[in-house]
This record gives sequence, C-alpha cells and structure tokens, in this order.
Amino acid sequence: MRKLTVVLAIAVAASALGAPAFAHPEDEFTYRGPSTAELAEAAIGKLITQKKLSPSWASAKLASFDYRSKNGTDQYVLTYENPAVKQAAKRKLYVIMSTSGSFISASHKLS
Repeated sequence: MRKLTVVLAIAVAASALGAPAFAHPEDEFTYRGPSTAELAEAAIGKLITQKKLSPSWASAKLASFDYRSKNGTDQYVLTYENPAVKQAAKRKLYVIMSTSGSFISASHKLS
C-alpha cells in the first residue's frame, strides 16, 4: 500500500510539473487590433466620404500586399483593384501604410 501511495504521489507531482509545457502562450489569445488591410480599407472609406474617391471603391478588392523601404522608412503597399472603373489607368489604387498601421497616402500611380 505504501508503494502505491509513493507511486501515485510521484505521478501527480510529475504531471503538475509537466503541465506548463503543454499550456498555450498567453499572447496567442491577445487581441492585436485591426489588420493593416482593415486600416487601409478604413482609409479608403474616409477618402470616399471626403469625395476624393468614387463610392465604387468601397467594393474594391485587395490585389496585393507588399513591403518596401523608401527613404529609410519601412512601408506597406496595398494594391486594390476596382473593375467598375472604366479608365484602365485608374483601376488600381496604391494605398501606402506605415508598418505601425498609419495611413500615409493613396494614389493611382506608385511612387
């Protein structure tokens, strides 16, 4: 009986010590805020309300998401395409965002 008690005590201690190894990291469930694409879409929405873009841009689709460094500043370039625009040169919109998620600019030409 004494051997069984010792074996059970060792098994309980081992499982208690091993539990943290199977736990998930805390930051796995941490909310990090909106994505860069969501922030870019909000910027497009603001440009629409300011009448700098036509309302058809509200349904534009994200075509690409790139990273660049310009003048020593890291930036994301999100390219949106809007097939509703008739003029081919104006169908793409390049939205420039900082790596922290701040809107920098939007243009139909990438500079």
